[in-house]
Parts: sequence; structure tokens; C-alpha cells
Amino acid sequence: MNPHITKHLSAASRGKRIGLSLNALAISLALAFGLLPDTAYAQSTTPGRVDIPAQSLNQALLQLGQQTDIQIYYLPETVANLNAPAVSGTLTAEQALTQLLGGTGIEVRWNGKTASLSRPASTEQGGVHTLRAVRVEARRVGETEGTGSYTSDAITLGKTPQAMREIPQSVSVLTKQRLEDQNITDLGQAAEQIAGLTVQDSGHRLTDIYSRGFAIDSIQLDGGAPMSTSSGNYTFISYDMAEFDRVEVLRGAAGLINGTGNPGGAVNLVRKMPTAAPQFNFTASAGRWDNYRTEVDGSGPLAFDGKLRGRGVAVYENRKYFTDRRATEKPTFYGVLEADIGPDAVLAVGGRYQRIREKGTPQGFPRYSNGADLGLPRNTALTAPWAYEDTTSSELFAKLSWRLAPRWTLRANATFTEEDRDVNGGYVSGAVNPITRTGSRWVGSDQHSWNRQQMLDINLSGAFDLFGRTHEVLVGADMQDIKSKWQSFVVERATGQVADLFDIGSTPYVSGDLARGQLFRSYEPNDTRQYGAYGTLRLEVTDKTKVVVGARANKYKFKQVYSTYLDDSWQMTDTWRIASGTQYSEPTQIVPFGGILYDLTPEWTAYASYAEIFNPQAYYKSGPAPGKGLDPMHGSNTELGLKGELLDGKLNTSIALYRVVQKDRAVLDTRYPMSETLFAGACCYVNAGKVVSQGVDLEVSGEIAQGVNIYAGYTYNHNRDETEAAVFSTITPKHSFKFFGTWQLPGRASAWKLGGGVTVNSKQYVSGSAASWNESAQNWTGGSVPFNYTQGGYAVWNLMAEYRFNPNWTLTLNVDNVFDKWYYRTVGSSTLGNYYGEPRNAGLTLRGKF
Repeated sequence: MNPHITKHLSAASRGKRIGLSLNALAISLALAFGLLPDTAYAQSTTPGRVDIPAQSLNQALLQLGQQTDIQIYYLPETVANLNAPAVSGTLTAEQALTQLLGGTGIEVRWNGKTASLSRPASTEQGGVHTLRAVRVEARRVGETEGTGSYTSDAITLGKTPQAMREIPQSVSVLTKQRLEDQNITDLGQAAEQIAGLTVQDSGHRLTDIYSRGFAIDSIQLDGGAPMSTSSGNYTFISYDMAEFDRVEVLRGAAGLINGTGNPGGAVNLVRKMPTAAPQFNFTASAGRWDNYRTEVDGSGPLAFDGKLRGRGVAVYENRKYFTDRRATEKPTFYGVLEADIGPDAVLAVGGRYQRIREKGTPQGFPRYSNGADLGLPRNTALTAPWAYEDTTSSELFAKLSWRLAPRWTLRANATFTEEDRDVNGGYVSGAVNPITRTGSRWVGSDQHSWNRQQMLDINLSGAFDLFGRTHEVLVGADMQDIKSKWQSFVVERATGQVADLFDIGSTPYVSGDLARGQLFRSYEPNDTRQYGAYGTLRLEVTDKTKVVVGARANKYKFKQVYSTYLDDSWQMTDTWRIASGTQYSEPTQIVPFGGILYDLTPEWTAYASYAEIFNPQAYYKSGPAPGKGLDPMHGSNTELGLKGELLDGKLNTSIALYRVVQKDRAVLDTRYPMSETLFAGACCYVNAGKVVSQGVDLEVSGEIAQGVNIYAGYTYNHNRDETEAAVFSTITPKHSFKFFGTWQLPGRASAWKLGGGVTVNSKQYVSGSAASWNESAQNWTGGSVPFNYTQGGYAVWNLMAEYRFNPNWTLTLNVDNVFDKWYYRTVGSSTLGNYYGEPRNAGLTLRGKF
């Protein structure tokens, strides 16, 4: 638990009556479950600066906990619908709390720096005051499990917990309740439901995620150093949501926390952690196309009076798809231990192991060479029956939170991941001639990739008083070390065979020998390393105004060696040679951040911000040949917005106007001839390109009325490559709207919860040229054929209905794509990479919570 944050205690079960006074109930049960510290930090009688505006009592208590470093425990109904007056001055925590609670009738019980709030409301039977028994649980700041909410009181993407309203950029959160309501089980599905994100299939386990027209190519885990998801680092991990409490997203440049990357945004996955009270969750689901999944999740105290806690999650997924000849078997195991190693320090260690056995090679559909749709049935299997992918992924992590002083905390976050992947591919590639209806060929591939990443982040955060006001500071350093390799082996089976896409069942597959052939090209080493030091300062300049300034210094290195038996004509030789060697070291780059927040009212805050990021271009070489790595791109995000925290914090809203600029992009240098080494670089280029992306983000999330949760987000994006005078990201819809909501029926129908939603995207399109098959060379070095096509705008509707049998068991029906919309979720090239959206499908999920 974070001692800087006010704690909310929720009533979960109601049973026999016990003879306790309400005044002592909350703290007694909290002590019984090991939620309160057994060593008081300091007395709560030391005066300090307190400055809390008039607002809801719930939010005022949260701010008091932050400013005075006390812990406050209470039931949500204790403070529901109550407001607090403004409290300001040099006061002790007890004095400030007394002023906030004046006239409410709420009683306080102190234990060192811990306060327990309660109301003296009891029923009298035979002269004995009795109460209903309650189960009390402390909740970590930002944690969404068990809240039933579609929003969060804080997010941790910026290293330390901050309310969404206090972050001067566009941020979103996908809570545990939404993950369950929509039966979302992986990161790709999750990203589809978040405003401003575009998801595209790529043939890999993790879908490509775009924000504001730019790819997001790294993921944070618990706010730590970024983990690369770029396929250039040969990462193909599958993020299963069973491991995580929530998904947090920042849209716009995130150089302060990501180091390098595009200015589109950042994603933070927050792991589930052990609970102070025992709990057990069971989930079993079955859906169309033999989609089966089982999940068990147990958590609670293990020893030492609750100071050692543990959590274990086991998942088994076995499914097929709407396309034939595809199936996945995926067991996942996640475990974590958390220990109070002192009165002021908490250490967590854990890990994950995942094995993915996938039948088939998903590469999407080709089109006619001019871009016209082939009109193939959605279940058409363009993969060989012997194709497979086998991946193992492991993760180890450790986190330390150590309170060095009443308002200062040291955090350390280390993660180690390793992936090992074998692919025996068999798929169709090649555009179809619209007259002869030929042109596609079968492709066989045999690949092995390996990836190891080490991430470390250490930071110190705290608060200090200056000029009669309280300010906050964060300083830290992080490191990302990636080592990877990718190898390809000779494959005889299937390669070059004619594929008749209109009679695919009669294609003469040649299964051949599945044993690994001769190694003929390798990218090893393929290593990336970056170090960074960062800091932010949050200044309270007036009662209503905060200024945030920050900067990051980043060092980046990249090394790759490409070796092969192929000559320049792609013909095998007897000589193993180094075809390309790249050593790229970027001088230290400084990226700044600045923002201002102004509280218009106790509920509404206006803000403005400016953030930068840079992105290395090691694969693009400056002339003359063989060249050296081009200077990095630089991106910035300017944003104006308004955020609201309404209905006692149950509802968050935001509107933002943004402008993203990326400059110094690689542009072909016409002074030199063009040359390219596959996946290893191209020459020659100059830093001359510029892209501008601008638009509007609107979002609302949370409870709008009792029992009614909603999430709604609209994004308008206009992006343009100003160098080419053309649209930059044609796959990014200009208009996108995402909505999902649920209603817990009242009264006698309260066992039912109904929900529904829709995703609406305006048109997407692609254009370009694709190489054709070279019959004489037996490879794809034939002439290029231009293509151009559009996926029109579409809407996909989803429904859900849940029935609660008793306090422990629920059964949920999810129906996706209710109207069976036929569309391409991903548009690629004319040769391959076009993926249909899923047809109408339904699934049943049984959940037990104890």
C-alpha cells in the first residue's frame, strides 16, 4: 500500500451481526486483515501547510492524505454525497481533518498516522448495539479490480500516481470491470476499445497499435522502463489480460517516460498484485469457433500476520478462428509475492510463463493487382495445413517501494523478459491479375527468433514546502537493454507453387520434410540499448494554478550484423558473408516537457502542455554509400484541453485539441543511387521530411447514474505528410467513435446487467506498388504493379447480458458484431496483409468470485 494515498474501504459481504461499536469497526477489521501498519510512522500532531479547496468530501480526504502523509480508512457510503469546505493554513493533520468533517457527524479514531472514519449509525436490539458484518479491503491507488467502475482515481503511467485530471495530456484507462464486461483477453482487443487508438493485424501475436497516425512501439509494465514491441527487435509477445489490473494510455509525445519512439503515445500495463484479504476467482468461457478459455486466480496473505502476501493466476486457452486451418493453444502462468520488509518498505517479486502453439500462418488476404477486392469468403484458409508457430515467453520482475521520509519515496522497478520463437510458415502471397485471375503463389518459410530484454527504472519522488505552498518533484533514471536475433532457413516445400485463390481446396500442397533446412541468412547480433535520466517539478504557483516542467536526457545505441549465403541477386552461394553491419550511436538527446493546469471550479481543470520525443533512424543511411545511420526524427505534441472530475470522482471527462509535428524524417537523397539491404538498411537519405497530425479528442468514462457505467470516446484526426503533400497515415480514420455501457437493473431485476456498445470508423485506404513473381529467378523480384483501394466507413455493434445467480456466481453472454458487418479490419497491400473483421459471434462466460 502507498502511504501517501488516502485509502477507501469497501463493504463487500453482509452476514451475521456482531457486537461492535461502529466507531471501532473499520480499524478493527483492517488490523485483523493486516491492512494497517503495526508501527506508527509518526504522530499526526506536527503542523504543516494544508491547502485544500472546497469540493467533494471524498476528494478532499484524498488531498489531505497526500498533503499530510496520513492514511484514512472509511467505507464509501460513509462520505457519499457529502461536500467539504475549503481548508487552508498551517495545521496538524488532526486539525485539518476536523475542519473537513465539521457538521457531518462522522467520527474519527486515530492510531498513529492512521485515521478510521465511521458514522454512529446502529440498530438497537434489547439494549445491545449491533452491526452487520462487513469485509474490508484496502485498495491501492489507481487499482480498479473490485471497484465495478469504468474509470480510476489515478493512473501510474507517469511513474507516480496522479489523478487523470492532474495530468496535462490526454490519458485513458481501461479498467478491470470493462475487461470483464466485454470479455477482453489480450492487448489487441483492449486497444480497440480505447479512444484514439487504431489497431491493425500484422501476422504476429501482438497487433500493431497506432495513435494520432503514429505507431506505438513500446509498452511500459507498472510504469517502468519501456519494453520494445517493435518487430525490428523480433518481439512477438502476447499480452494476456489475466496478468493485469488495467490498461493505461497516454496520447501524444511521451519522451519523458518512453525515451525514444514516435510522438503518438504510450501504453502502460499495470499488473495485478496480492490482496490483503483472501480471494479466489474462477472464469470459464466458451464461444463460437470452438473458443474455450479457463482462468483461476487466487490471492491473499500467506504468513507473518499478513506481511507476506501472494497471488497466482493460471490460464488455459484453446481456440479456433473464423478462418479455417487456424487454432491456438495458450497456457499462461503468473505469480507474485509481496512482502512488507519493514514499516516503510514493500518488496514484490514475480514472474510469468507463457507457451503459444499456433496452427497456421496468418498473413491476411491478397487483392487484385489494381486493389479491387477478391470477394473471398471470410473463412477462406490461405495457410498450409502443416504451418505452425511455437513461442515461449517468460518474465521475471521485482519492485521496491521504500518510504525514506514522511513525504519522500524511493521506487525501483526491474523486469527481465525472454522470448524464443519458431515459425514453420506456409501462406499465400501475390496480387491477382484481374483478367487471368492468377498471380498468387504459395510461400514457405522457416524462421527462428530470440529476444531478451532487461528494463530497470529507479526514481525518487516527494513533496516540499516553499513560499507557503506545497510542491512535488520526481527524479529518476532508467535503462533498456535488448539483445535479439532472427534467422531464416532454406525451405523447399510449397514455395513458388501456383495458388488458385478461387479454388483453394484443390491446391496441391506439398508437405515435404518439416525438418529444419540450411541456415541461409541471419541478423545477429541485433541489439539496442538506451539509458535515460529524467526529472519533473510540479509547482503550485497559486491556489488554482500548477505548473509542471520536466526534461529527459537519453543515450541510444544500436548494433546489427546481417550475414547470408545469398548474393545480390538472391541466389544461394557457397560463401557465408557479412552483407551489412550497422553500429549506430546517438549523442545524448534532451527532450523537454512543460504544462500548466488551472482549476476553473472544484470539478473542472483547464490545461495546456508541450512535450517532445525523438526516434532514431538507424535503418536509413546518409550518403554516400554504404552510408551511416541518419540523424533521428524529432516529434512534439502541443495540446489544449479541459478535464472534469464529476459526481464525487465517479465520472471523468476530457476534451483536447492537439497538434503533433514530426520533422527530420528520412527522405530519399536524389544525389545518390538507391540501394537496399533487406531488414538492414537503405541508402541514401536526408533529414528533410515533415508530418503534421492534428485534431480533437473527447472522452467520458465512469458512472453517470446509479448502476449505469459508460465509456465514450470520439477522435477527429487530420494528418498530412507535408513533404509529399499527401495524407501520411491513410489507415488512421479521420473520424472514430467508441462506446460501451452497462446498466445494472434496479429492484427485483437487480440480478440482471445489460450492456452494449459500438465502434464506428470512417474510411481507411491504402495505395502503393507491389512486386510480382519473377518466374526465371523463382522469387518476388518481378516488376512493380500499382494499387489503390478503400475500406469504407463502418460500425460494429456489440451486446452483453449478465445474470447473477447469487453473490458469488454470474453468467455473461457477449454477442459481438451483432449485425454481422462484413469489412476489412486491416488494409494492407495488394499482395497480402488484408484481414477481415470477425463475423458475428457469441460467447458465454461463467465467473465465480469468493
